[in-house]
Amino acid sequence: MPSPSRRTGSWLVLALLAVGVAMVVVTAPPPAEDRAQAIGSQVRCPVCQGEAIVDSPSETARNMMDLVRARIDEGLTDQQIIDELLTSYGGSLLLNPPARGATLWLWLAPLVALGVGTAMVARRFHAAPADLLPAAAAPPVSPTLSRRWIWGAAVLVLGGAVAVATVGQFQQARPEDQSLSGVAGEDFDPDSVSNETLEAVVAANADNPAINGMRLALANRYFEEGNYQQAFGHYEIVLDNQPAPNEAANAFTRLGWMVFDGNGEADLGIELIDRGLELVPNDAFAIYLKGRIIWCGQGDADTAADLFSSVLSSTGLDAEIQDRVETDLAAAAAGEDCQ
Repeated sequence: MPSPSRRTGSWLVLALLAVGVAMVVVTAPPPAEDRAQAIGSQVRCPVCQGEAIVDSPSETARNMMDLVRARIDEGLTDQQIIDELLTSYGGSLLLNPPARGATLWLWLAPLVALGVGTAMVARRFHAAPADLLPAAAAPPVSPTLSRRWIWGAAVLVLGGAVAVATVGQFQQARPEDQSLSGVAGEDFDPDSVSNETLEAVVAANADNPAINGMRLALANRYFEEGNYQQAFGHYEIVLDNQPAPNEAANAFTRLGWMVFDGNGEADLGIELIDRGLELVPNDAFAIYLKGRIIWCGQGDADTAADLFSSVLSSTGLDAEIQDRVETDLAAAAAGEDCQ
């Protein structure tokens, strides 16, 4: 009959072979389209409401998926492709948290606990293989070894509990405390600080709904600067965090203009602006931008002229905007091409 040590060695060899086969299966490169689908499921469409680009029918999402497939054909890694997408379309579009920084514990804690627990249980079997000895020769169970068995099992259970608790921490509801970290009192003026400072304050309060107004101010600043990549991500987050109607209308209007001005998607741009107008029907700026898209993107000068006329009937227009609308109205009414 094989000795206990030889039998234990056989089991170890079989376990190592099983692990090796599993690693080969897991690490085998998937087909190109499977890779594209997997990458696309991790990146959020910048012009949609929380959809991954693999699921979105928008032209922007299709362009992003085409880029993913092209980069796969060129031999880039998944991370290189994701990095390019985030750089090209905004930095706040990753749906799954990367395994670094605060999220690293989420991925490593269960593995560490599992490894420690397994080692303790294996040591107990190695030290006292009583079930492999004749009954008469079986030694009494050592209290120390029993404690090792209990501690090993406890660590295994703890590993699962840590995983569940850590995931719950990432999915927990917003805290009751709505104060803003890093904001110097209620009189804090976003216009008085740089973009970098605003980014730091917003990042420090990312899960606090009270930061929505400040994030919107930052997004509007990027919008005015023509920095659509940075503005996109902030507007999306504003819409994802239960904004007030005027905040949502602001975000929808500017997202609508950006998808047209940046990507040429006239229909989607009008649809987004219309969603904003449903919330704030008389928003002169939204009506003006809608007229611009209809004129420049759809070639309908007559409808655009009507919209420009309604804007001019509004009160309290900024003088610069009024001059621009009057100029556009005269050109559209004359049947001229978009300027």
